[in-house]
Formats: sequence, C-alpha cells, structure tokens
Amino acid sequence: MKIKKLSKLDIKNNPDVNSRFLTVSIKTVLPNYKIYKGDFYLDSFNYFPITKDNFSFGLFRWKANSDYNHFFTKKFYSIFKRNIKDFKVFNNVVVIGASPNNNYYRNLITYIPRILFIIDKRINLAIHRNSSNRLRIFIEDFLKKRGVRINKFIYLDDGFYSFKNSQIPQFFSKKSSVKILNKVFKKKYINKDRIYLTRKNANFRKIINESDLINELKSKNFKIIDLESLSIDRQIDIFSSAEIVISPTGSALANIVFCNKGSKIFEIKPIYKYEYENDLKSRYSDICKLLEFEYFSIEADPIPTDSYDENIKKFIDNNILKQSNYYKNLLVKTNEFKKLISKI
Repeated sequence: MKIKKLSKLDIKNNPDVNSRFLTVSIKTVLPNYKIYKGDFYLDSFNYFPITKDNFSFGLFRWKANSDYNHFFTKKFYSIFKRNIKDFKVFNNVVVIGASPNNNYYRNLITYIPRILFIIDKRINLAIHRNSSNRLRIFIEDFLKKRGVRINKFIYLDDGFYSFKNSQIPQFFSKKSSVKILNKVFKKKYINKDRIYLTRKNANFRKIINESDLINELKSKNFKIIDLESLSIDRQIDIFSSAEIVISPTGSALANIVFCNKGSKIFEIKPIYKYEYENDLKSRYSDICKLLEFEYFSIEADPIPTDSYDENIKKFIDNNILKQSNYYKNLLVKTNEFKKLISKI
C-alpha cells in the first residue's frame, strides 16, 4: 500500500474529502483559496499533510514535484506506518510552518503569505522552533491588526507530527506569493531612497573589498544598511521607499517584493557553475520580472571561507558547501562595479 495523491479534480469528485476543505475568498488577492480542516499527519520540513485515509494533495507542494516522489513509495509508507504511533499529537492548531533553518527568503516567499487567509479569531499557531523572534512578532502583530489573536505558538522540531481537528492552508506558487506580498504588505511610499545592503556579519557571500564599494556608493548618496537587527515591519518600510537597491545575493534581497513600481535592483552575484544552482541564479531576477522592476547584475569572484555555522552544515551537503560559489565570500572588481552603478 502507498500514499495516494489527489488532484483538485479528485478532491472535487470525492464528496467526503471535499467536505474537509474550507474555501476563503479575498477577491483582490485570491478568490478561491483552500484550507484543509480535519485530522492529518505532516513533517516539519515539507509541511505536506497526509490524511488518516492515506491521501495527500497537490495543493500543499511548494517545491518541484519531483521533491515529493519519496512520499509515494512503498518504503516510505512502511516506515511511516511503523512510526505513526510515536508522533506527537496536537489538537485545534493552525499550521503555518516556517523554514527549519530560519531562512528569511523561504519564510517570506513560502510561509508568510498564508497568514492572510487565517479565518478563525482565536488560534493556536504551529511554526518551526527555529523561527526567529522577529518572524513570530511580525505574524502576531499582523494577525492582531486583522482581529486574530494567537492563544499560543506551537513549536515544531524536526520530524513528523499528528494533528487533530486542525487546519493547514494551501501553499502558493512563487508568482502568486510575490504578487500577494507586493499587493498586501508593501507600503505606498514615494520611491526616494538609494540603499546598499551589507552582508558584513554573514557567514558567506560577504563582499571582501566592501569598503572600496562603500566609498563609491556614498558619493552617490546611498544609505548603507544592515538588516540583521531590524524588524520585518521596518524592512518593509525601507524597501517600500527604495528607488534603487544594490545588494550581494542573499535572503535579505527578497525584500524587493515590497518595492514600488519604478524601482531599480542591482544584484552582486556569485559565479554559478552547477545545475542545482539554477533556482538561486534567477531567484531575484524572477521577482523583478514579475513586478516589472529594472534589474541589473554583476558577477563577483569567489573567495573560499572555512567558517560555516552548525545550522548550515545540518541542511546543506558538505560537497555543495565546498563546490558552490554560493557558499563563498565575494570579491568585486571595482572597475566593473563603477560601470554597473553608472547606469543609475
């Protein structure tokens, strides 16, 4: 026996399963949004619910379809059923989830848009234990403004859980998430600020010769900003008023979803060499295409780093850490940088 995947049509044609879905309509954002309500199991990495009658649903995929193939094997089903009695049980919970390694890009693009569709006024909210305080504060404050109170956060560790009489909202495509974040969460400010995002405190993709760039940037009235200690709401303010954003590749650059029309985005990129880097390569240029921003980029030379924190080592294969320039620091050719910002 194996887990069976149901499409939207399968759900519609199965009255029992269809009755477990709530439909939420926000016409200006998404008119037909689905929330599963009932009993289900899921892991705290994929947040891919499996029902007690062994169904799963395409609505809950946020990665490539091939990344879910293991859920539909006999081997997975055998291990899943053998361990099911040991899953910790939660009751009456809304599962939003969060990145297990607290990746800001992933939290912003994949998880935050789902909070818009919470319908109950008092909830217990499940997120990953590794999520940052600023993510929790942002979610709590945003829901409070919408009249939703969080009784308590349910913190998930790595592994599988059993949820009873609980809810889990569907995931969005990247395109839908970007549109929702830009439409709902950005502030309607005037584009006036020029900002450069420093990664001076990051583990990798720091600009080794950043001081050379900063001198040039200050001559063009750029503000040098480190987002590390700023609340998400403050980050939204900063990007909502940005006319020009220059930044090395990094999750903080995902904040361009809060920029207003007419913004210009300049990305300092690693030199990518491998097929598995394709998503990283176009991550921010794709957002610019969706929101019709002007996009420019420059490649920087890789500088090896031996300093990786344990959280990175836990989620990223050691061979990838050694091979990929994404996990190295960067050296920018100053002449090329001057040519890049001459486009301003």
